[in-house]
Amino acid sequence: MGEIAVFLIKLLLAVLAFVLVVWLGARDKRIGGVLLTFPLLNGIAMLTGVDPFGIARSIFLVVMWNCLLFLVAMHRFEWLPPLPGEINREVKIISRSVVWVVIWMSGASLLAWFSDDLPSAGWLLAIQFVLAGYFVTTRWRRGAPSSSSAFAGLWLNRTGCLRIFCFVAAFLILSAVAYVAHSARWVGWASALPLPGIFALATLSATQQKEDMISLADTVLLGPLLVIPFNWLLAWTIARLRIEHAGFLAEIATVVAFWAVAAALVFALVPPFARWRDRR
Repeated sequence: MGEIAVFLIKLLLAVLAFVLVVWLGARDKRIGGVLLTFPLLNGIAMLTGVDPFGIARSIFLVVMWNCLLFLVAMHRFEWLPPLPGEINREVKIISRSVVWVVIWMSGASLLAWFSDDLPSAGWLLAIQFVLAGYFVTTRWRRGAPSSSSAFAGLWLNRTGCLRIFCFVAAFLILSAVAYVAHSARWVGWASALPLPGIFALATLSATQQKEDMISLADTVLLGPLLVIPFNWLLAWTIARLRIEHAGFLAEIATVVAFWAVAAALVFALVPPFARWRDRR
């Protein structure tokens, strides 16, 4: 019974955080681009009892792969996969989601498998900084559209329910991997599975103009600049708490505090940065 209660607490916290962060991020496309890789499930992965530093090493690489996949999907969703123009909208969403998940799994599995042989967190952060800097300098588009998304309009409908379902599915996959494999490499892999982001992009591609998709691209490569230090610091903190036998409640409180700080940084820093870049 205790394990079930812990599982339900983690699930409830993760879903509540997901709903809140996405609702706030939906009001600004530049914030939304960063939030596509917000480390919600990464934080949950650190609570599994598996080696936190091993989890973090897998996440560093996979989240960089997530951003590249998102970027390609935003710009080339028409032929990834190629679909007839008259095909049903729901079929488009499902087909694109499935194809993008398969592509993700192929790349993410290779990265997770060879994660021990690839650069450390510091080098990966430096590489991502160069990539993001180059993209922001050369491909930034002025004046991304914004919206005033109401909570009910975002969540209290079929699309909102499906988005939550995707998040819960990713959570269950993470939990199953942690329970069965108990491997830091694959727990990190599962915690970086971007099902909600993939579904959201597939929905946008079938229901909105391409401009709405591409408007997220300006800041999507900034996501790892948050995720890499987030996971490194969280892994170090969780490991310290376990050395001190602080207990599971202290670990949960730490993860929630890390989420709050990460979200505050996104909402505080991204809008002024976007305004500065628009002026230039």
